Amino acid sequence: MSKKLKLTLLLLMLIFISGGIYYSSAEVGPPAASDKDADLIKSEGKALAAPPEKEEIVDHAGQTAKEEDPAEQQEPLIAEINPPEKKSNAARRDEAIVEQLSFLQSPIPGAHISSKDSQLPGAPRAYRNGTHEGLDYYQGYCGVPVSFGDPVYAAGAGTVIRVDHDFIELPIEEREEMLRVSAAAGNTPEHILDYLRGRQVWIDHGFGAVSRYAHLDTVSAYIQAGDLIEAGDIVGTVGNSGTSNGARGTQDDAHLHFEIWVENRYLGQGLPPEAVRLLWHEVLVDAVDIDSKS
Repeated sequence: MSKKLKLTLLLLMLIFISGGIYYSSAEVGPPAASDKDADLIKSEGKALAAPPEKEEIVDHAGQTAKEEDPAEQQEPLIAEINPPEKKSNAARRDEAIVEQLSFLQSPIPGAHISSKDSQLPGAPRAYRNGTHEGLDYYQGYCGVPVSFGDPVYAAGAGTVIRVDHDFIELPIEEREEMLRVSAAAGNTPEHILDYLRGRQVWIDHGFGAVSRYAHLDTVSAYIQAGDLIEAGDIVGTVGNSGTSNGARGTQDDAHLHFEIWVENRYLGQGLPPEAVRLLWHEVLVDAVDIDSKS
């Protein structure tokens, strides 16, 4: 074999060998990744994956709307306020009365509203078939001493429309006859009720409000009907005129009977005892005590 032929065969062998190596490497490809590398690739694939599109919502009208993002939903700036409960007509009326009578103060400084229901307006008076129309201030029931002859003060400014300088106590027999007439009538006639209140002073405060001070032992000598009077002026003294003890000439059962009238109705008319007590408390006790004049 010639030298030239040998070189040609050698060259062909080298070409064949190199081509086989290239084919083999292309078929096999890169080395397989390890399990750790595979997990890393999967993790990175998830991180790089695009977020899924938001689900579309179709409303009842067939319109397509995007689902609201909870982060975009905001709480209202002002919380919803429940409407106030409606007040009854009676409650509104009582509030109006308290406002109307806010200038009045207790005729006996420091006294509370009686703790005894029978001493409140609206209490029944079976002995004369009638109803009690005022508030009684008795020793032991109103928080302050109340004695025969103690001063009674005007609860507010106004005009004196009645003052009983000439009241005469009737004998006990005539008083008992009045009660028999009331029993037969089924109620207390006005003229009898007026006598049973005893010696009185009435003050018109304007705006339909009148205060009455009853069962007085004396009335102030210097006041006359038509006079202007100020809160704290003395109108009389505590007594028992018009009562059975007054008719007997004793000083027993002395107390002040005090009435407040608004538009021809006595304060507390038609209300149960607790409501009466609360209403009178709001009118008189919640107010500052009068600056009584000596």
